[in-house]
Amino acid sequence: MQIGMRLIFDKQTGKILNGVLGEMQGDLQEGLRPAEIDFIDLPYGYNDNNFKEALEYHVDITKNKSTASIKDLIIIDKYIEHTETEEEKLKREKAELENQLLLKENKDLGGIL
Repeated sequence: MQIGMRLIFDKQTGKILNGVLGEMQGDLQEGLRPAEIDFIDLPYGYNDNNFKEALEYHVDITKNKSTASIKDLIIIDKYIEHTETEEEKLKREKAELENQLLLKENKDLGGIL
């Protein structure tokens, strides 16, 4: 059996609450704990395929959860910033140089490019 991730969210704001409802103490702000919560059960593997690069996301509470598709309900606010690795940089530069060589050779030979 495979069970997907369950997103728990604040029904009034759409804020994802997974992992943020721990114990608290001290001078706490009003509204830290939502009055109503809801959830969306994602298909198994959905997180890996559809928003694994997402850093922040929320649920669009203006859409009807029972009729809208999951991809329309989950709004990605911020993605993980990708830093190009040395290997990726070398591959990109190699491809650019190969293209430049092909264009130069084509120009010198009077080809169709």
